[in-house]
Amino acid sequence: MKNRNLLSIKKLAVLGICVSFVAGGCGKMTESSIPKLEEPVALNEAYRPVEYGTIGSMQVLMATAVPRDYCNYYSANVNISQIYVEPGDTVNAGDVLAVCDVDEAKKQLQECKDALAHENETYEISAQISDTQIKLWESQAADTDEFSTEQIEKKESTEEDYNTQIATEQENERYDKQLHEYRVQKINEQMALYQQIVDDGTLKAAHSGLVTYTKKLTGGRSAAAYENIVIVSDTDDLVLDIKDTAINEYKYSDYDKKYVIVDGEKYDVTESQYTSEVLVLSKINNRYPDVCVESREKLFLTAGQMYPVYFEKTKANQALVVGKDSIYKDGDTRYVYVKNDEGGREKRIITTGEYDENYTQVTEGLKEGELVYYNSTDQVPTKYSKYTVTRSDFDIANYGVSYSRSDAGTITETCDYEGQIVSVNVKQDDTVENGMLLYVVDTGEGKAAITEAKNEIDSENESYAHKIADYDKQVKDLSEGGSSTEENNQEDEKPDTAYEEQQLKLNLQLLDLQKKLAGADHTYQLSRLQSAYDSISAGNDGKGNISVYAKNDGKVSKVSVKAGDNVEEGSDILQITGNSTDVLQVLVKDSNNYKVYTDNIADVGERVSLELDGTTIYGNCIGFAGYGRQAQRGYINQDDKGVHITGNTDSGYGNAAFYIKLDNGIPDDLTRASAVKFSYVSFKKVVVVPTSIIHKQVNPMDKDDISYYVWKIDGDSVVKQPVILSDYTSGSNTFVLYGIDEGDEICLAS
Repeated sequence: MKNRNLLSIKKLAVLGICVSFVAGGCGKMTESSIPKLEEPVALNEAYRPVEYGTIGSMQVLMATAVPRDYCNYYSANVNISQIYVEPGDTVNAGDVLAVCDVDEAKKQLQECKDALAHENETYEISAQISDTQIKLWESQAADTDEFSTEQIEKKESTEEDYNTQIATEQENERYDKQLHEYRVQKINEQMALYQQIVDDGTLKAAHSGLVTYTKKLTGGRSAAAYENIVIVSDTDDLVLDIKDTAINEYKYSDYDKKYVIVDGEKYDVTESQYTSEVLVLSKINNRYPDVCVESREKLFLTAGQMYPVYFEKTKANQALVVGKDSIYKDGDTRYVYVKNDEGGREKRIITTGEYDENYTQVTEGLKEGELVYYNSTDQVPTKYSKYTVTRSDFDIANYGVSYSRSDAGTITETCDYEGQIVSVNVKQDDTVENGMLLYVVDTGEGKAAITEAKNEIDSENESYAHKIADYDKQVKDLSEGGSSTEENNQEDEKPDTAYEEQQLKLNLQLLDLQKKLAGADHTYQLSRLQSAYDSISAGNDGKGNISVYAKNDGKVSKVSVKAGDNVEEGSDILQITGNSTDVLQVLVKDSNNYKVYTDNIADVGERVSLELDGTTIYGNCIGFAGYGRQAQRGYINQDDKGVHITGNTDSGYGNAAFYIKLDNGIPDDLTRASAVKFSYVSFKKVVVVPTSIIHKQVNPMDKDDISYYVWKIDGDSVVKQPVILSDYTSGSNTFVLYGIDEGDEICLAS
């Protein structure tokens, strides 16, 4: 990733046919009236020709040519069994990239099925409870026929309360139905994802190209839904990515003209458009994609190269323009001083139109080519040599000072418990196969976990037994009349056998339904607890001795423990590694010998080099492992399944890291090699000039308003020419973005 915080330009202005938009950032001049003085005084003569140009503003951002990336991920949480590819491999669409633990997916699928059955059953019972409760309230509210007048009045006083309760319950029913339908939909979606994994647990390439990223299993096998397992990049499809300029921060969509300079040639571009679904998801998650630009013309881009992209906004096009520092005013009258044939200067009244920070349109009073005086407090050079501007390459190097051969598919086996190693059943350099016993750990925590899981099952059974006993007691009390209502206990109340029987029936129905609901919850919870118990017990002999088995083939490259060692949860036990590769892994970290930009890595496809015994060895960047500060880089992907945000896990190296392949393979002895050299900044055919010909100008009214200019030779005149500078200098040279171009002649102090 290149550093893209490019321009600190605050104001940019426009000039000219020959120079198109001329740089702004020159301090804004304050216009003032000149009451009597007709001949302005300067350190020496300073004139600028009247030219046709454009009034407006400009911004310049930097884009990098990078391959288009295609993310490959599972849509559900899984455990990865094995990844079959490594950075640098070439794959075709449909090739198998990885496989997950199907047994784990089956377990998740069954849990979803159980959750769905429980959701449907409990919803149906809850709906019946709600309906029965409403019938009970309706019966109580309507029963007034056989009561005295006083009792009826008392009933009427509570009838409104019953109606309110009924309305509330009916509204709750509607809400519960919507919530139930939402839950069922989500469970079905999860079931479909896990069913797909069970049917085929392989992860297949969504697009052909170069593997540039793989998830590292050294920190564990679990992968979250939409976590990138493999990224494939199409090196034949380069895009211009304006990195560190996210679409929510981009402010130039309404600019009139947008173009990129490639090898000194100008090509119109437009921003890549994102769908409304992408924009909504970006806003919800506050993670926005970069701005990318593209051209209708075929651009011959080089991976890793940077290209300036220009954004122009026009107020007036093909207009006669003069610098604002040439214009004076007297009331509403505007005038300038024009150089006459005799070499003197004469006052000329003009009419003006549009203007920007530095230039003003002249609609009457001047002609193209006339020389107009401008107010300059800077000494116009009289002794100088001519420097002719050319285009050349501009590079600033970065270095990876630590590198080593990358081994394929290295997996670190870590302990899931605190305990003591009973035995290590493999040794270094042993070949292992899936299912082979690796080690046994004695952990009291494992034994305690089994006991705790068993206790939770017993506790659930005991709690359920108490609930059933309580429901049975309530049923008995109701059936024997032990739970009569307050109204039935009043001495002046007339008995109503039919009403009481109806109330008893409805109350018994309520208790029966509540008992069924408790039973459904108990069955579901007991199933989950039993599943947890079975999972904890797997590989555990009941005494806390847990056996751990290999989950993929490989070779033991490191054993970190021995029998009798005490280990903590997460401790490294051993490493299993696949075959060695011809790939070098490069870490970017601080060095005493090189200037290192630690937040920067090489871009995929970028050329790199390595010095060995006086010979330069070349190669290509073929992938990345970590982004330093941006290790958790994310992508927004849209495919036939919808829009998703995917993310990369931290490389675990603590540094930005990338992978390279050398053209002729890895030398036998790398100890005499220097650091891997790649580009921090890399441009081709851009304007690069000696820093000494650039002059700084500070607005006396605003010390923070800083701009830059050169003295340009225009015929027999020397004029101040504003320029836009990049943020980059290299040695005694500076990269100029705008204001001068190839063939221009500049004053170089002699």
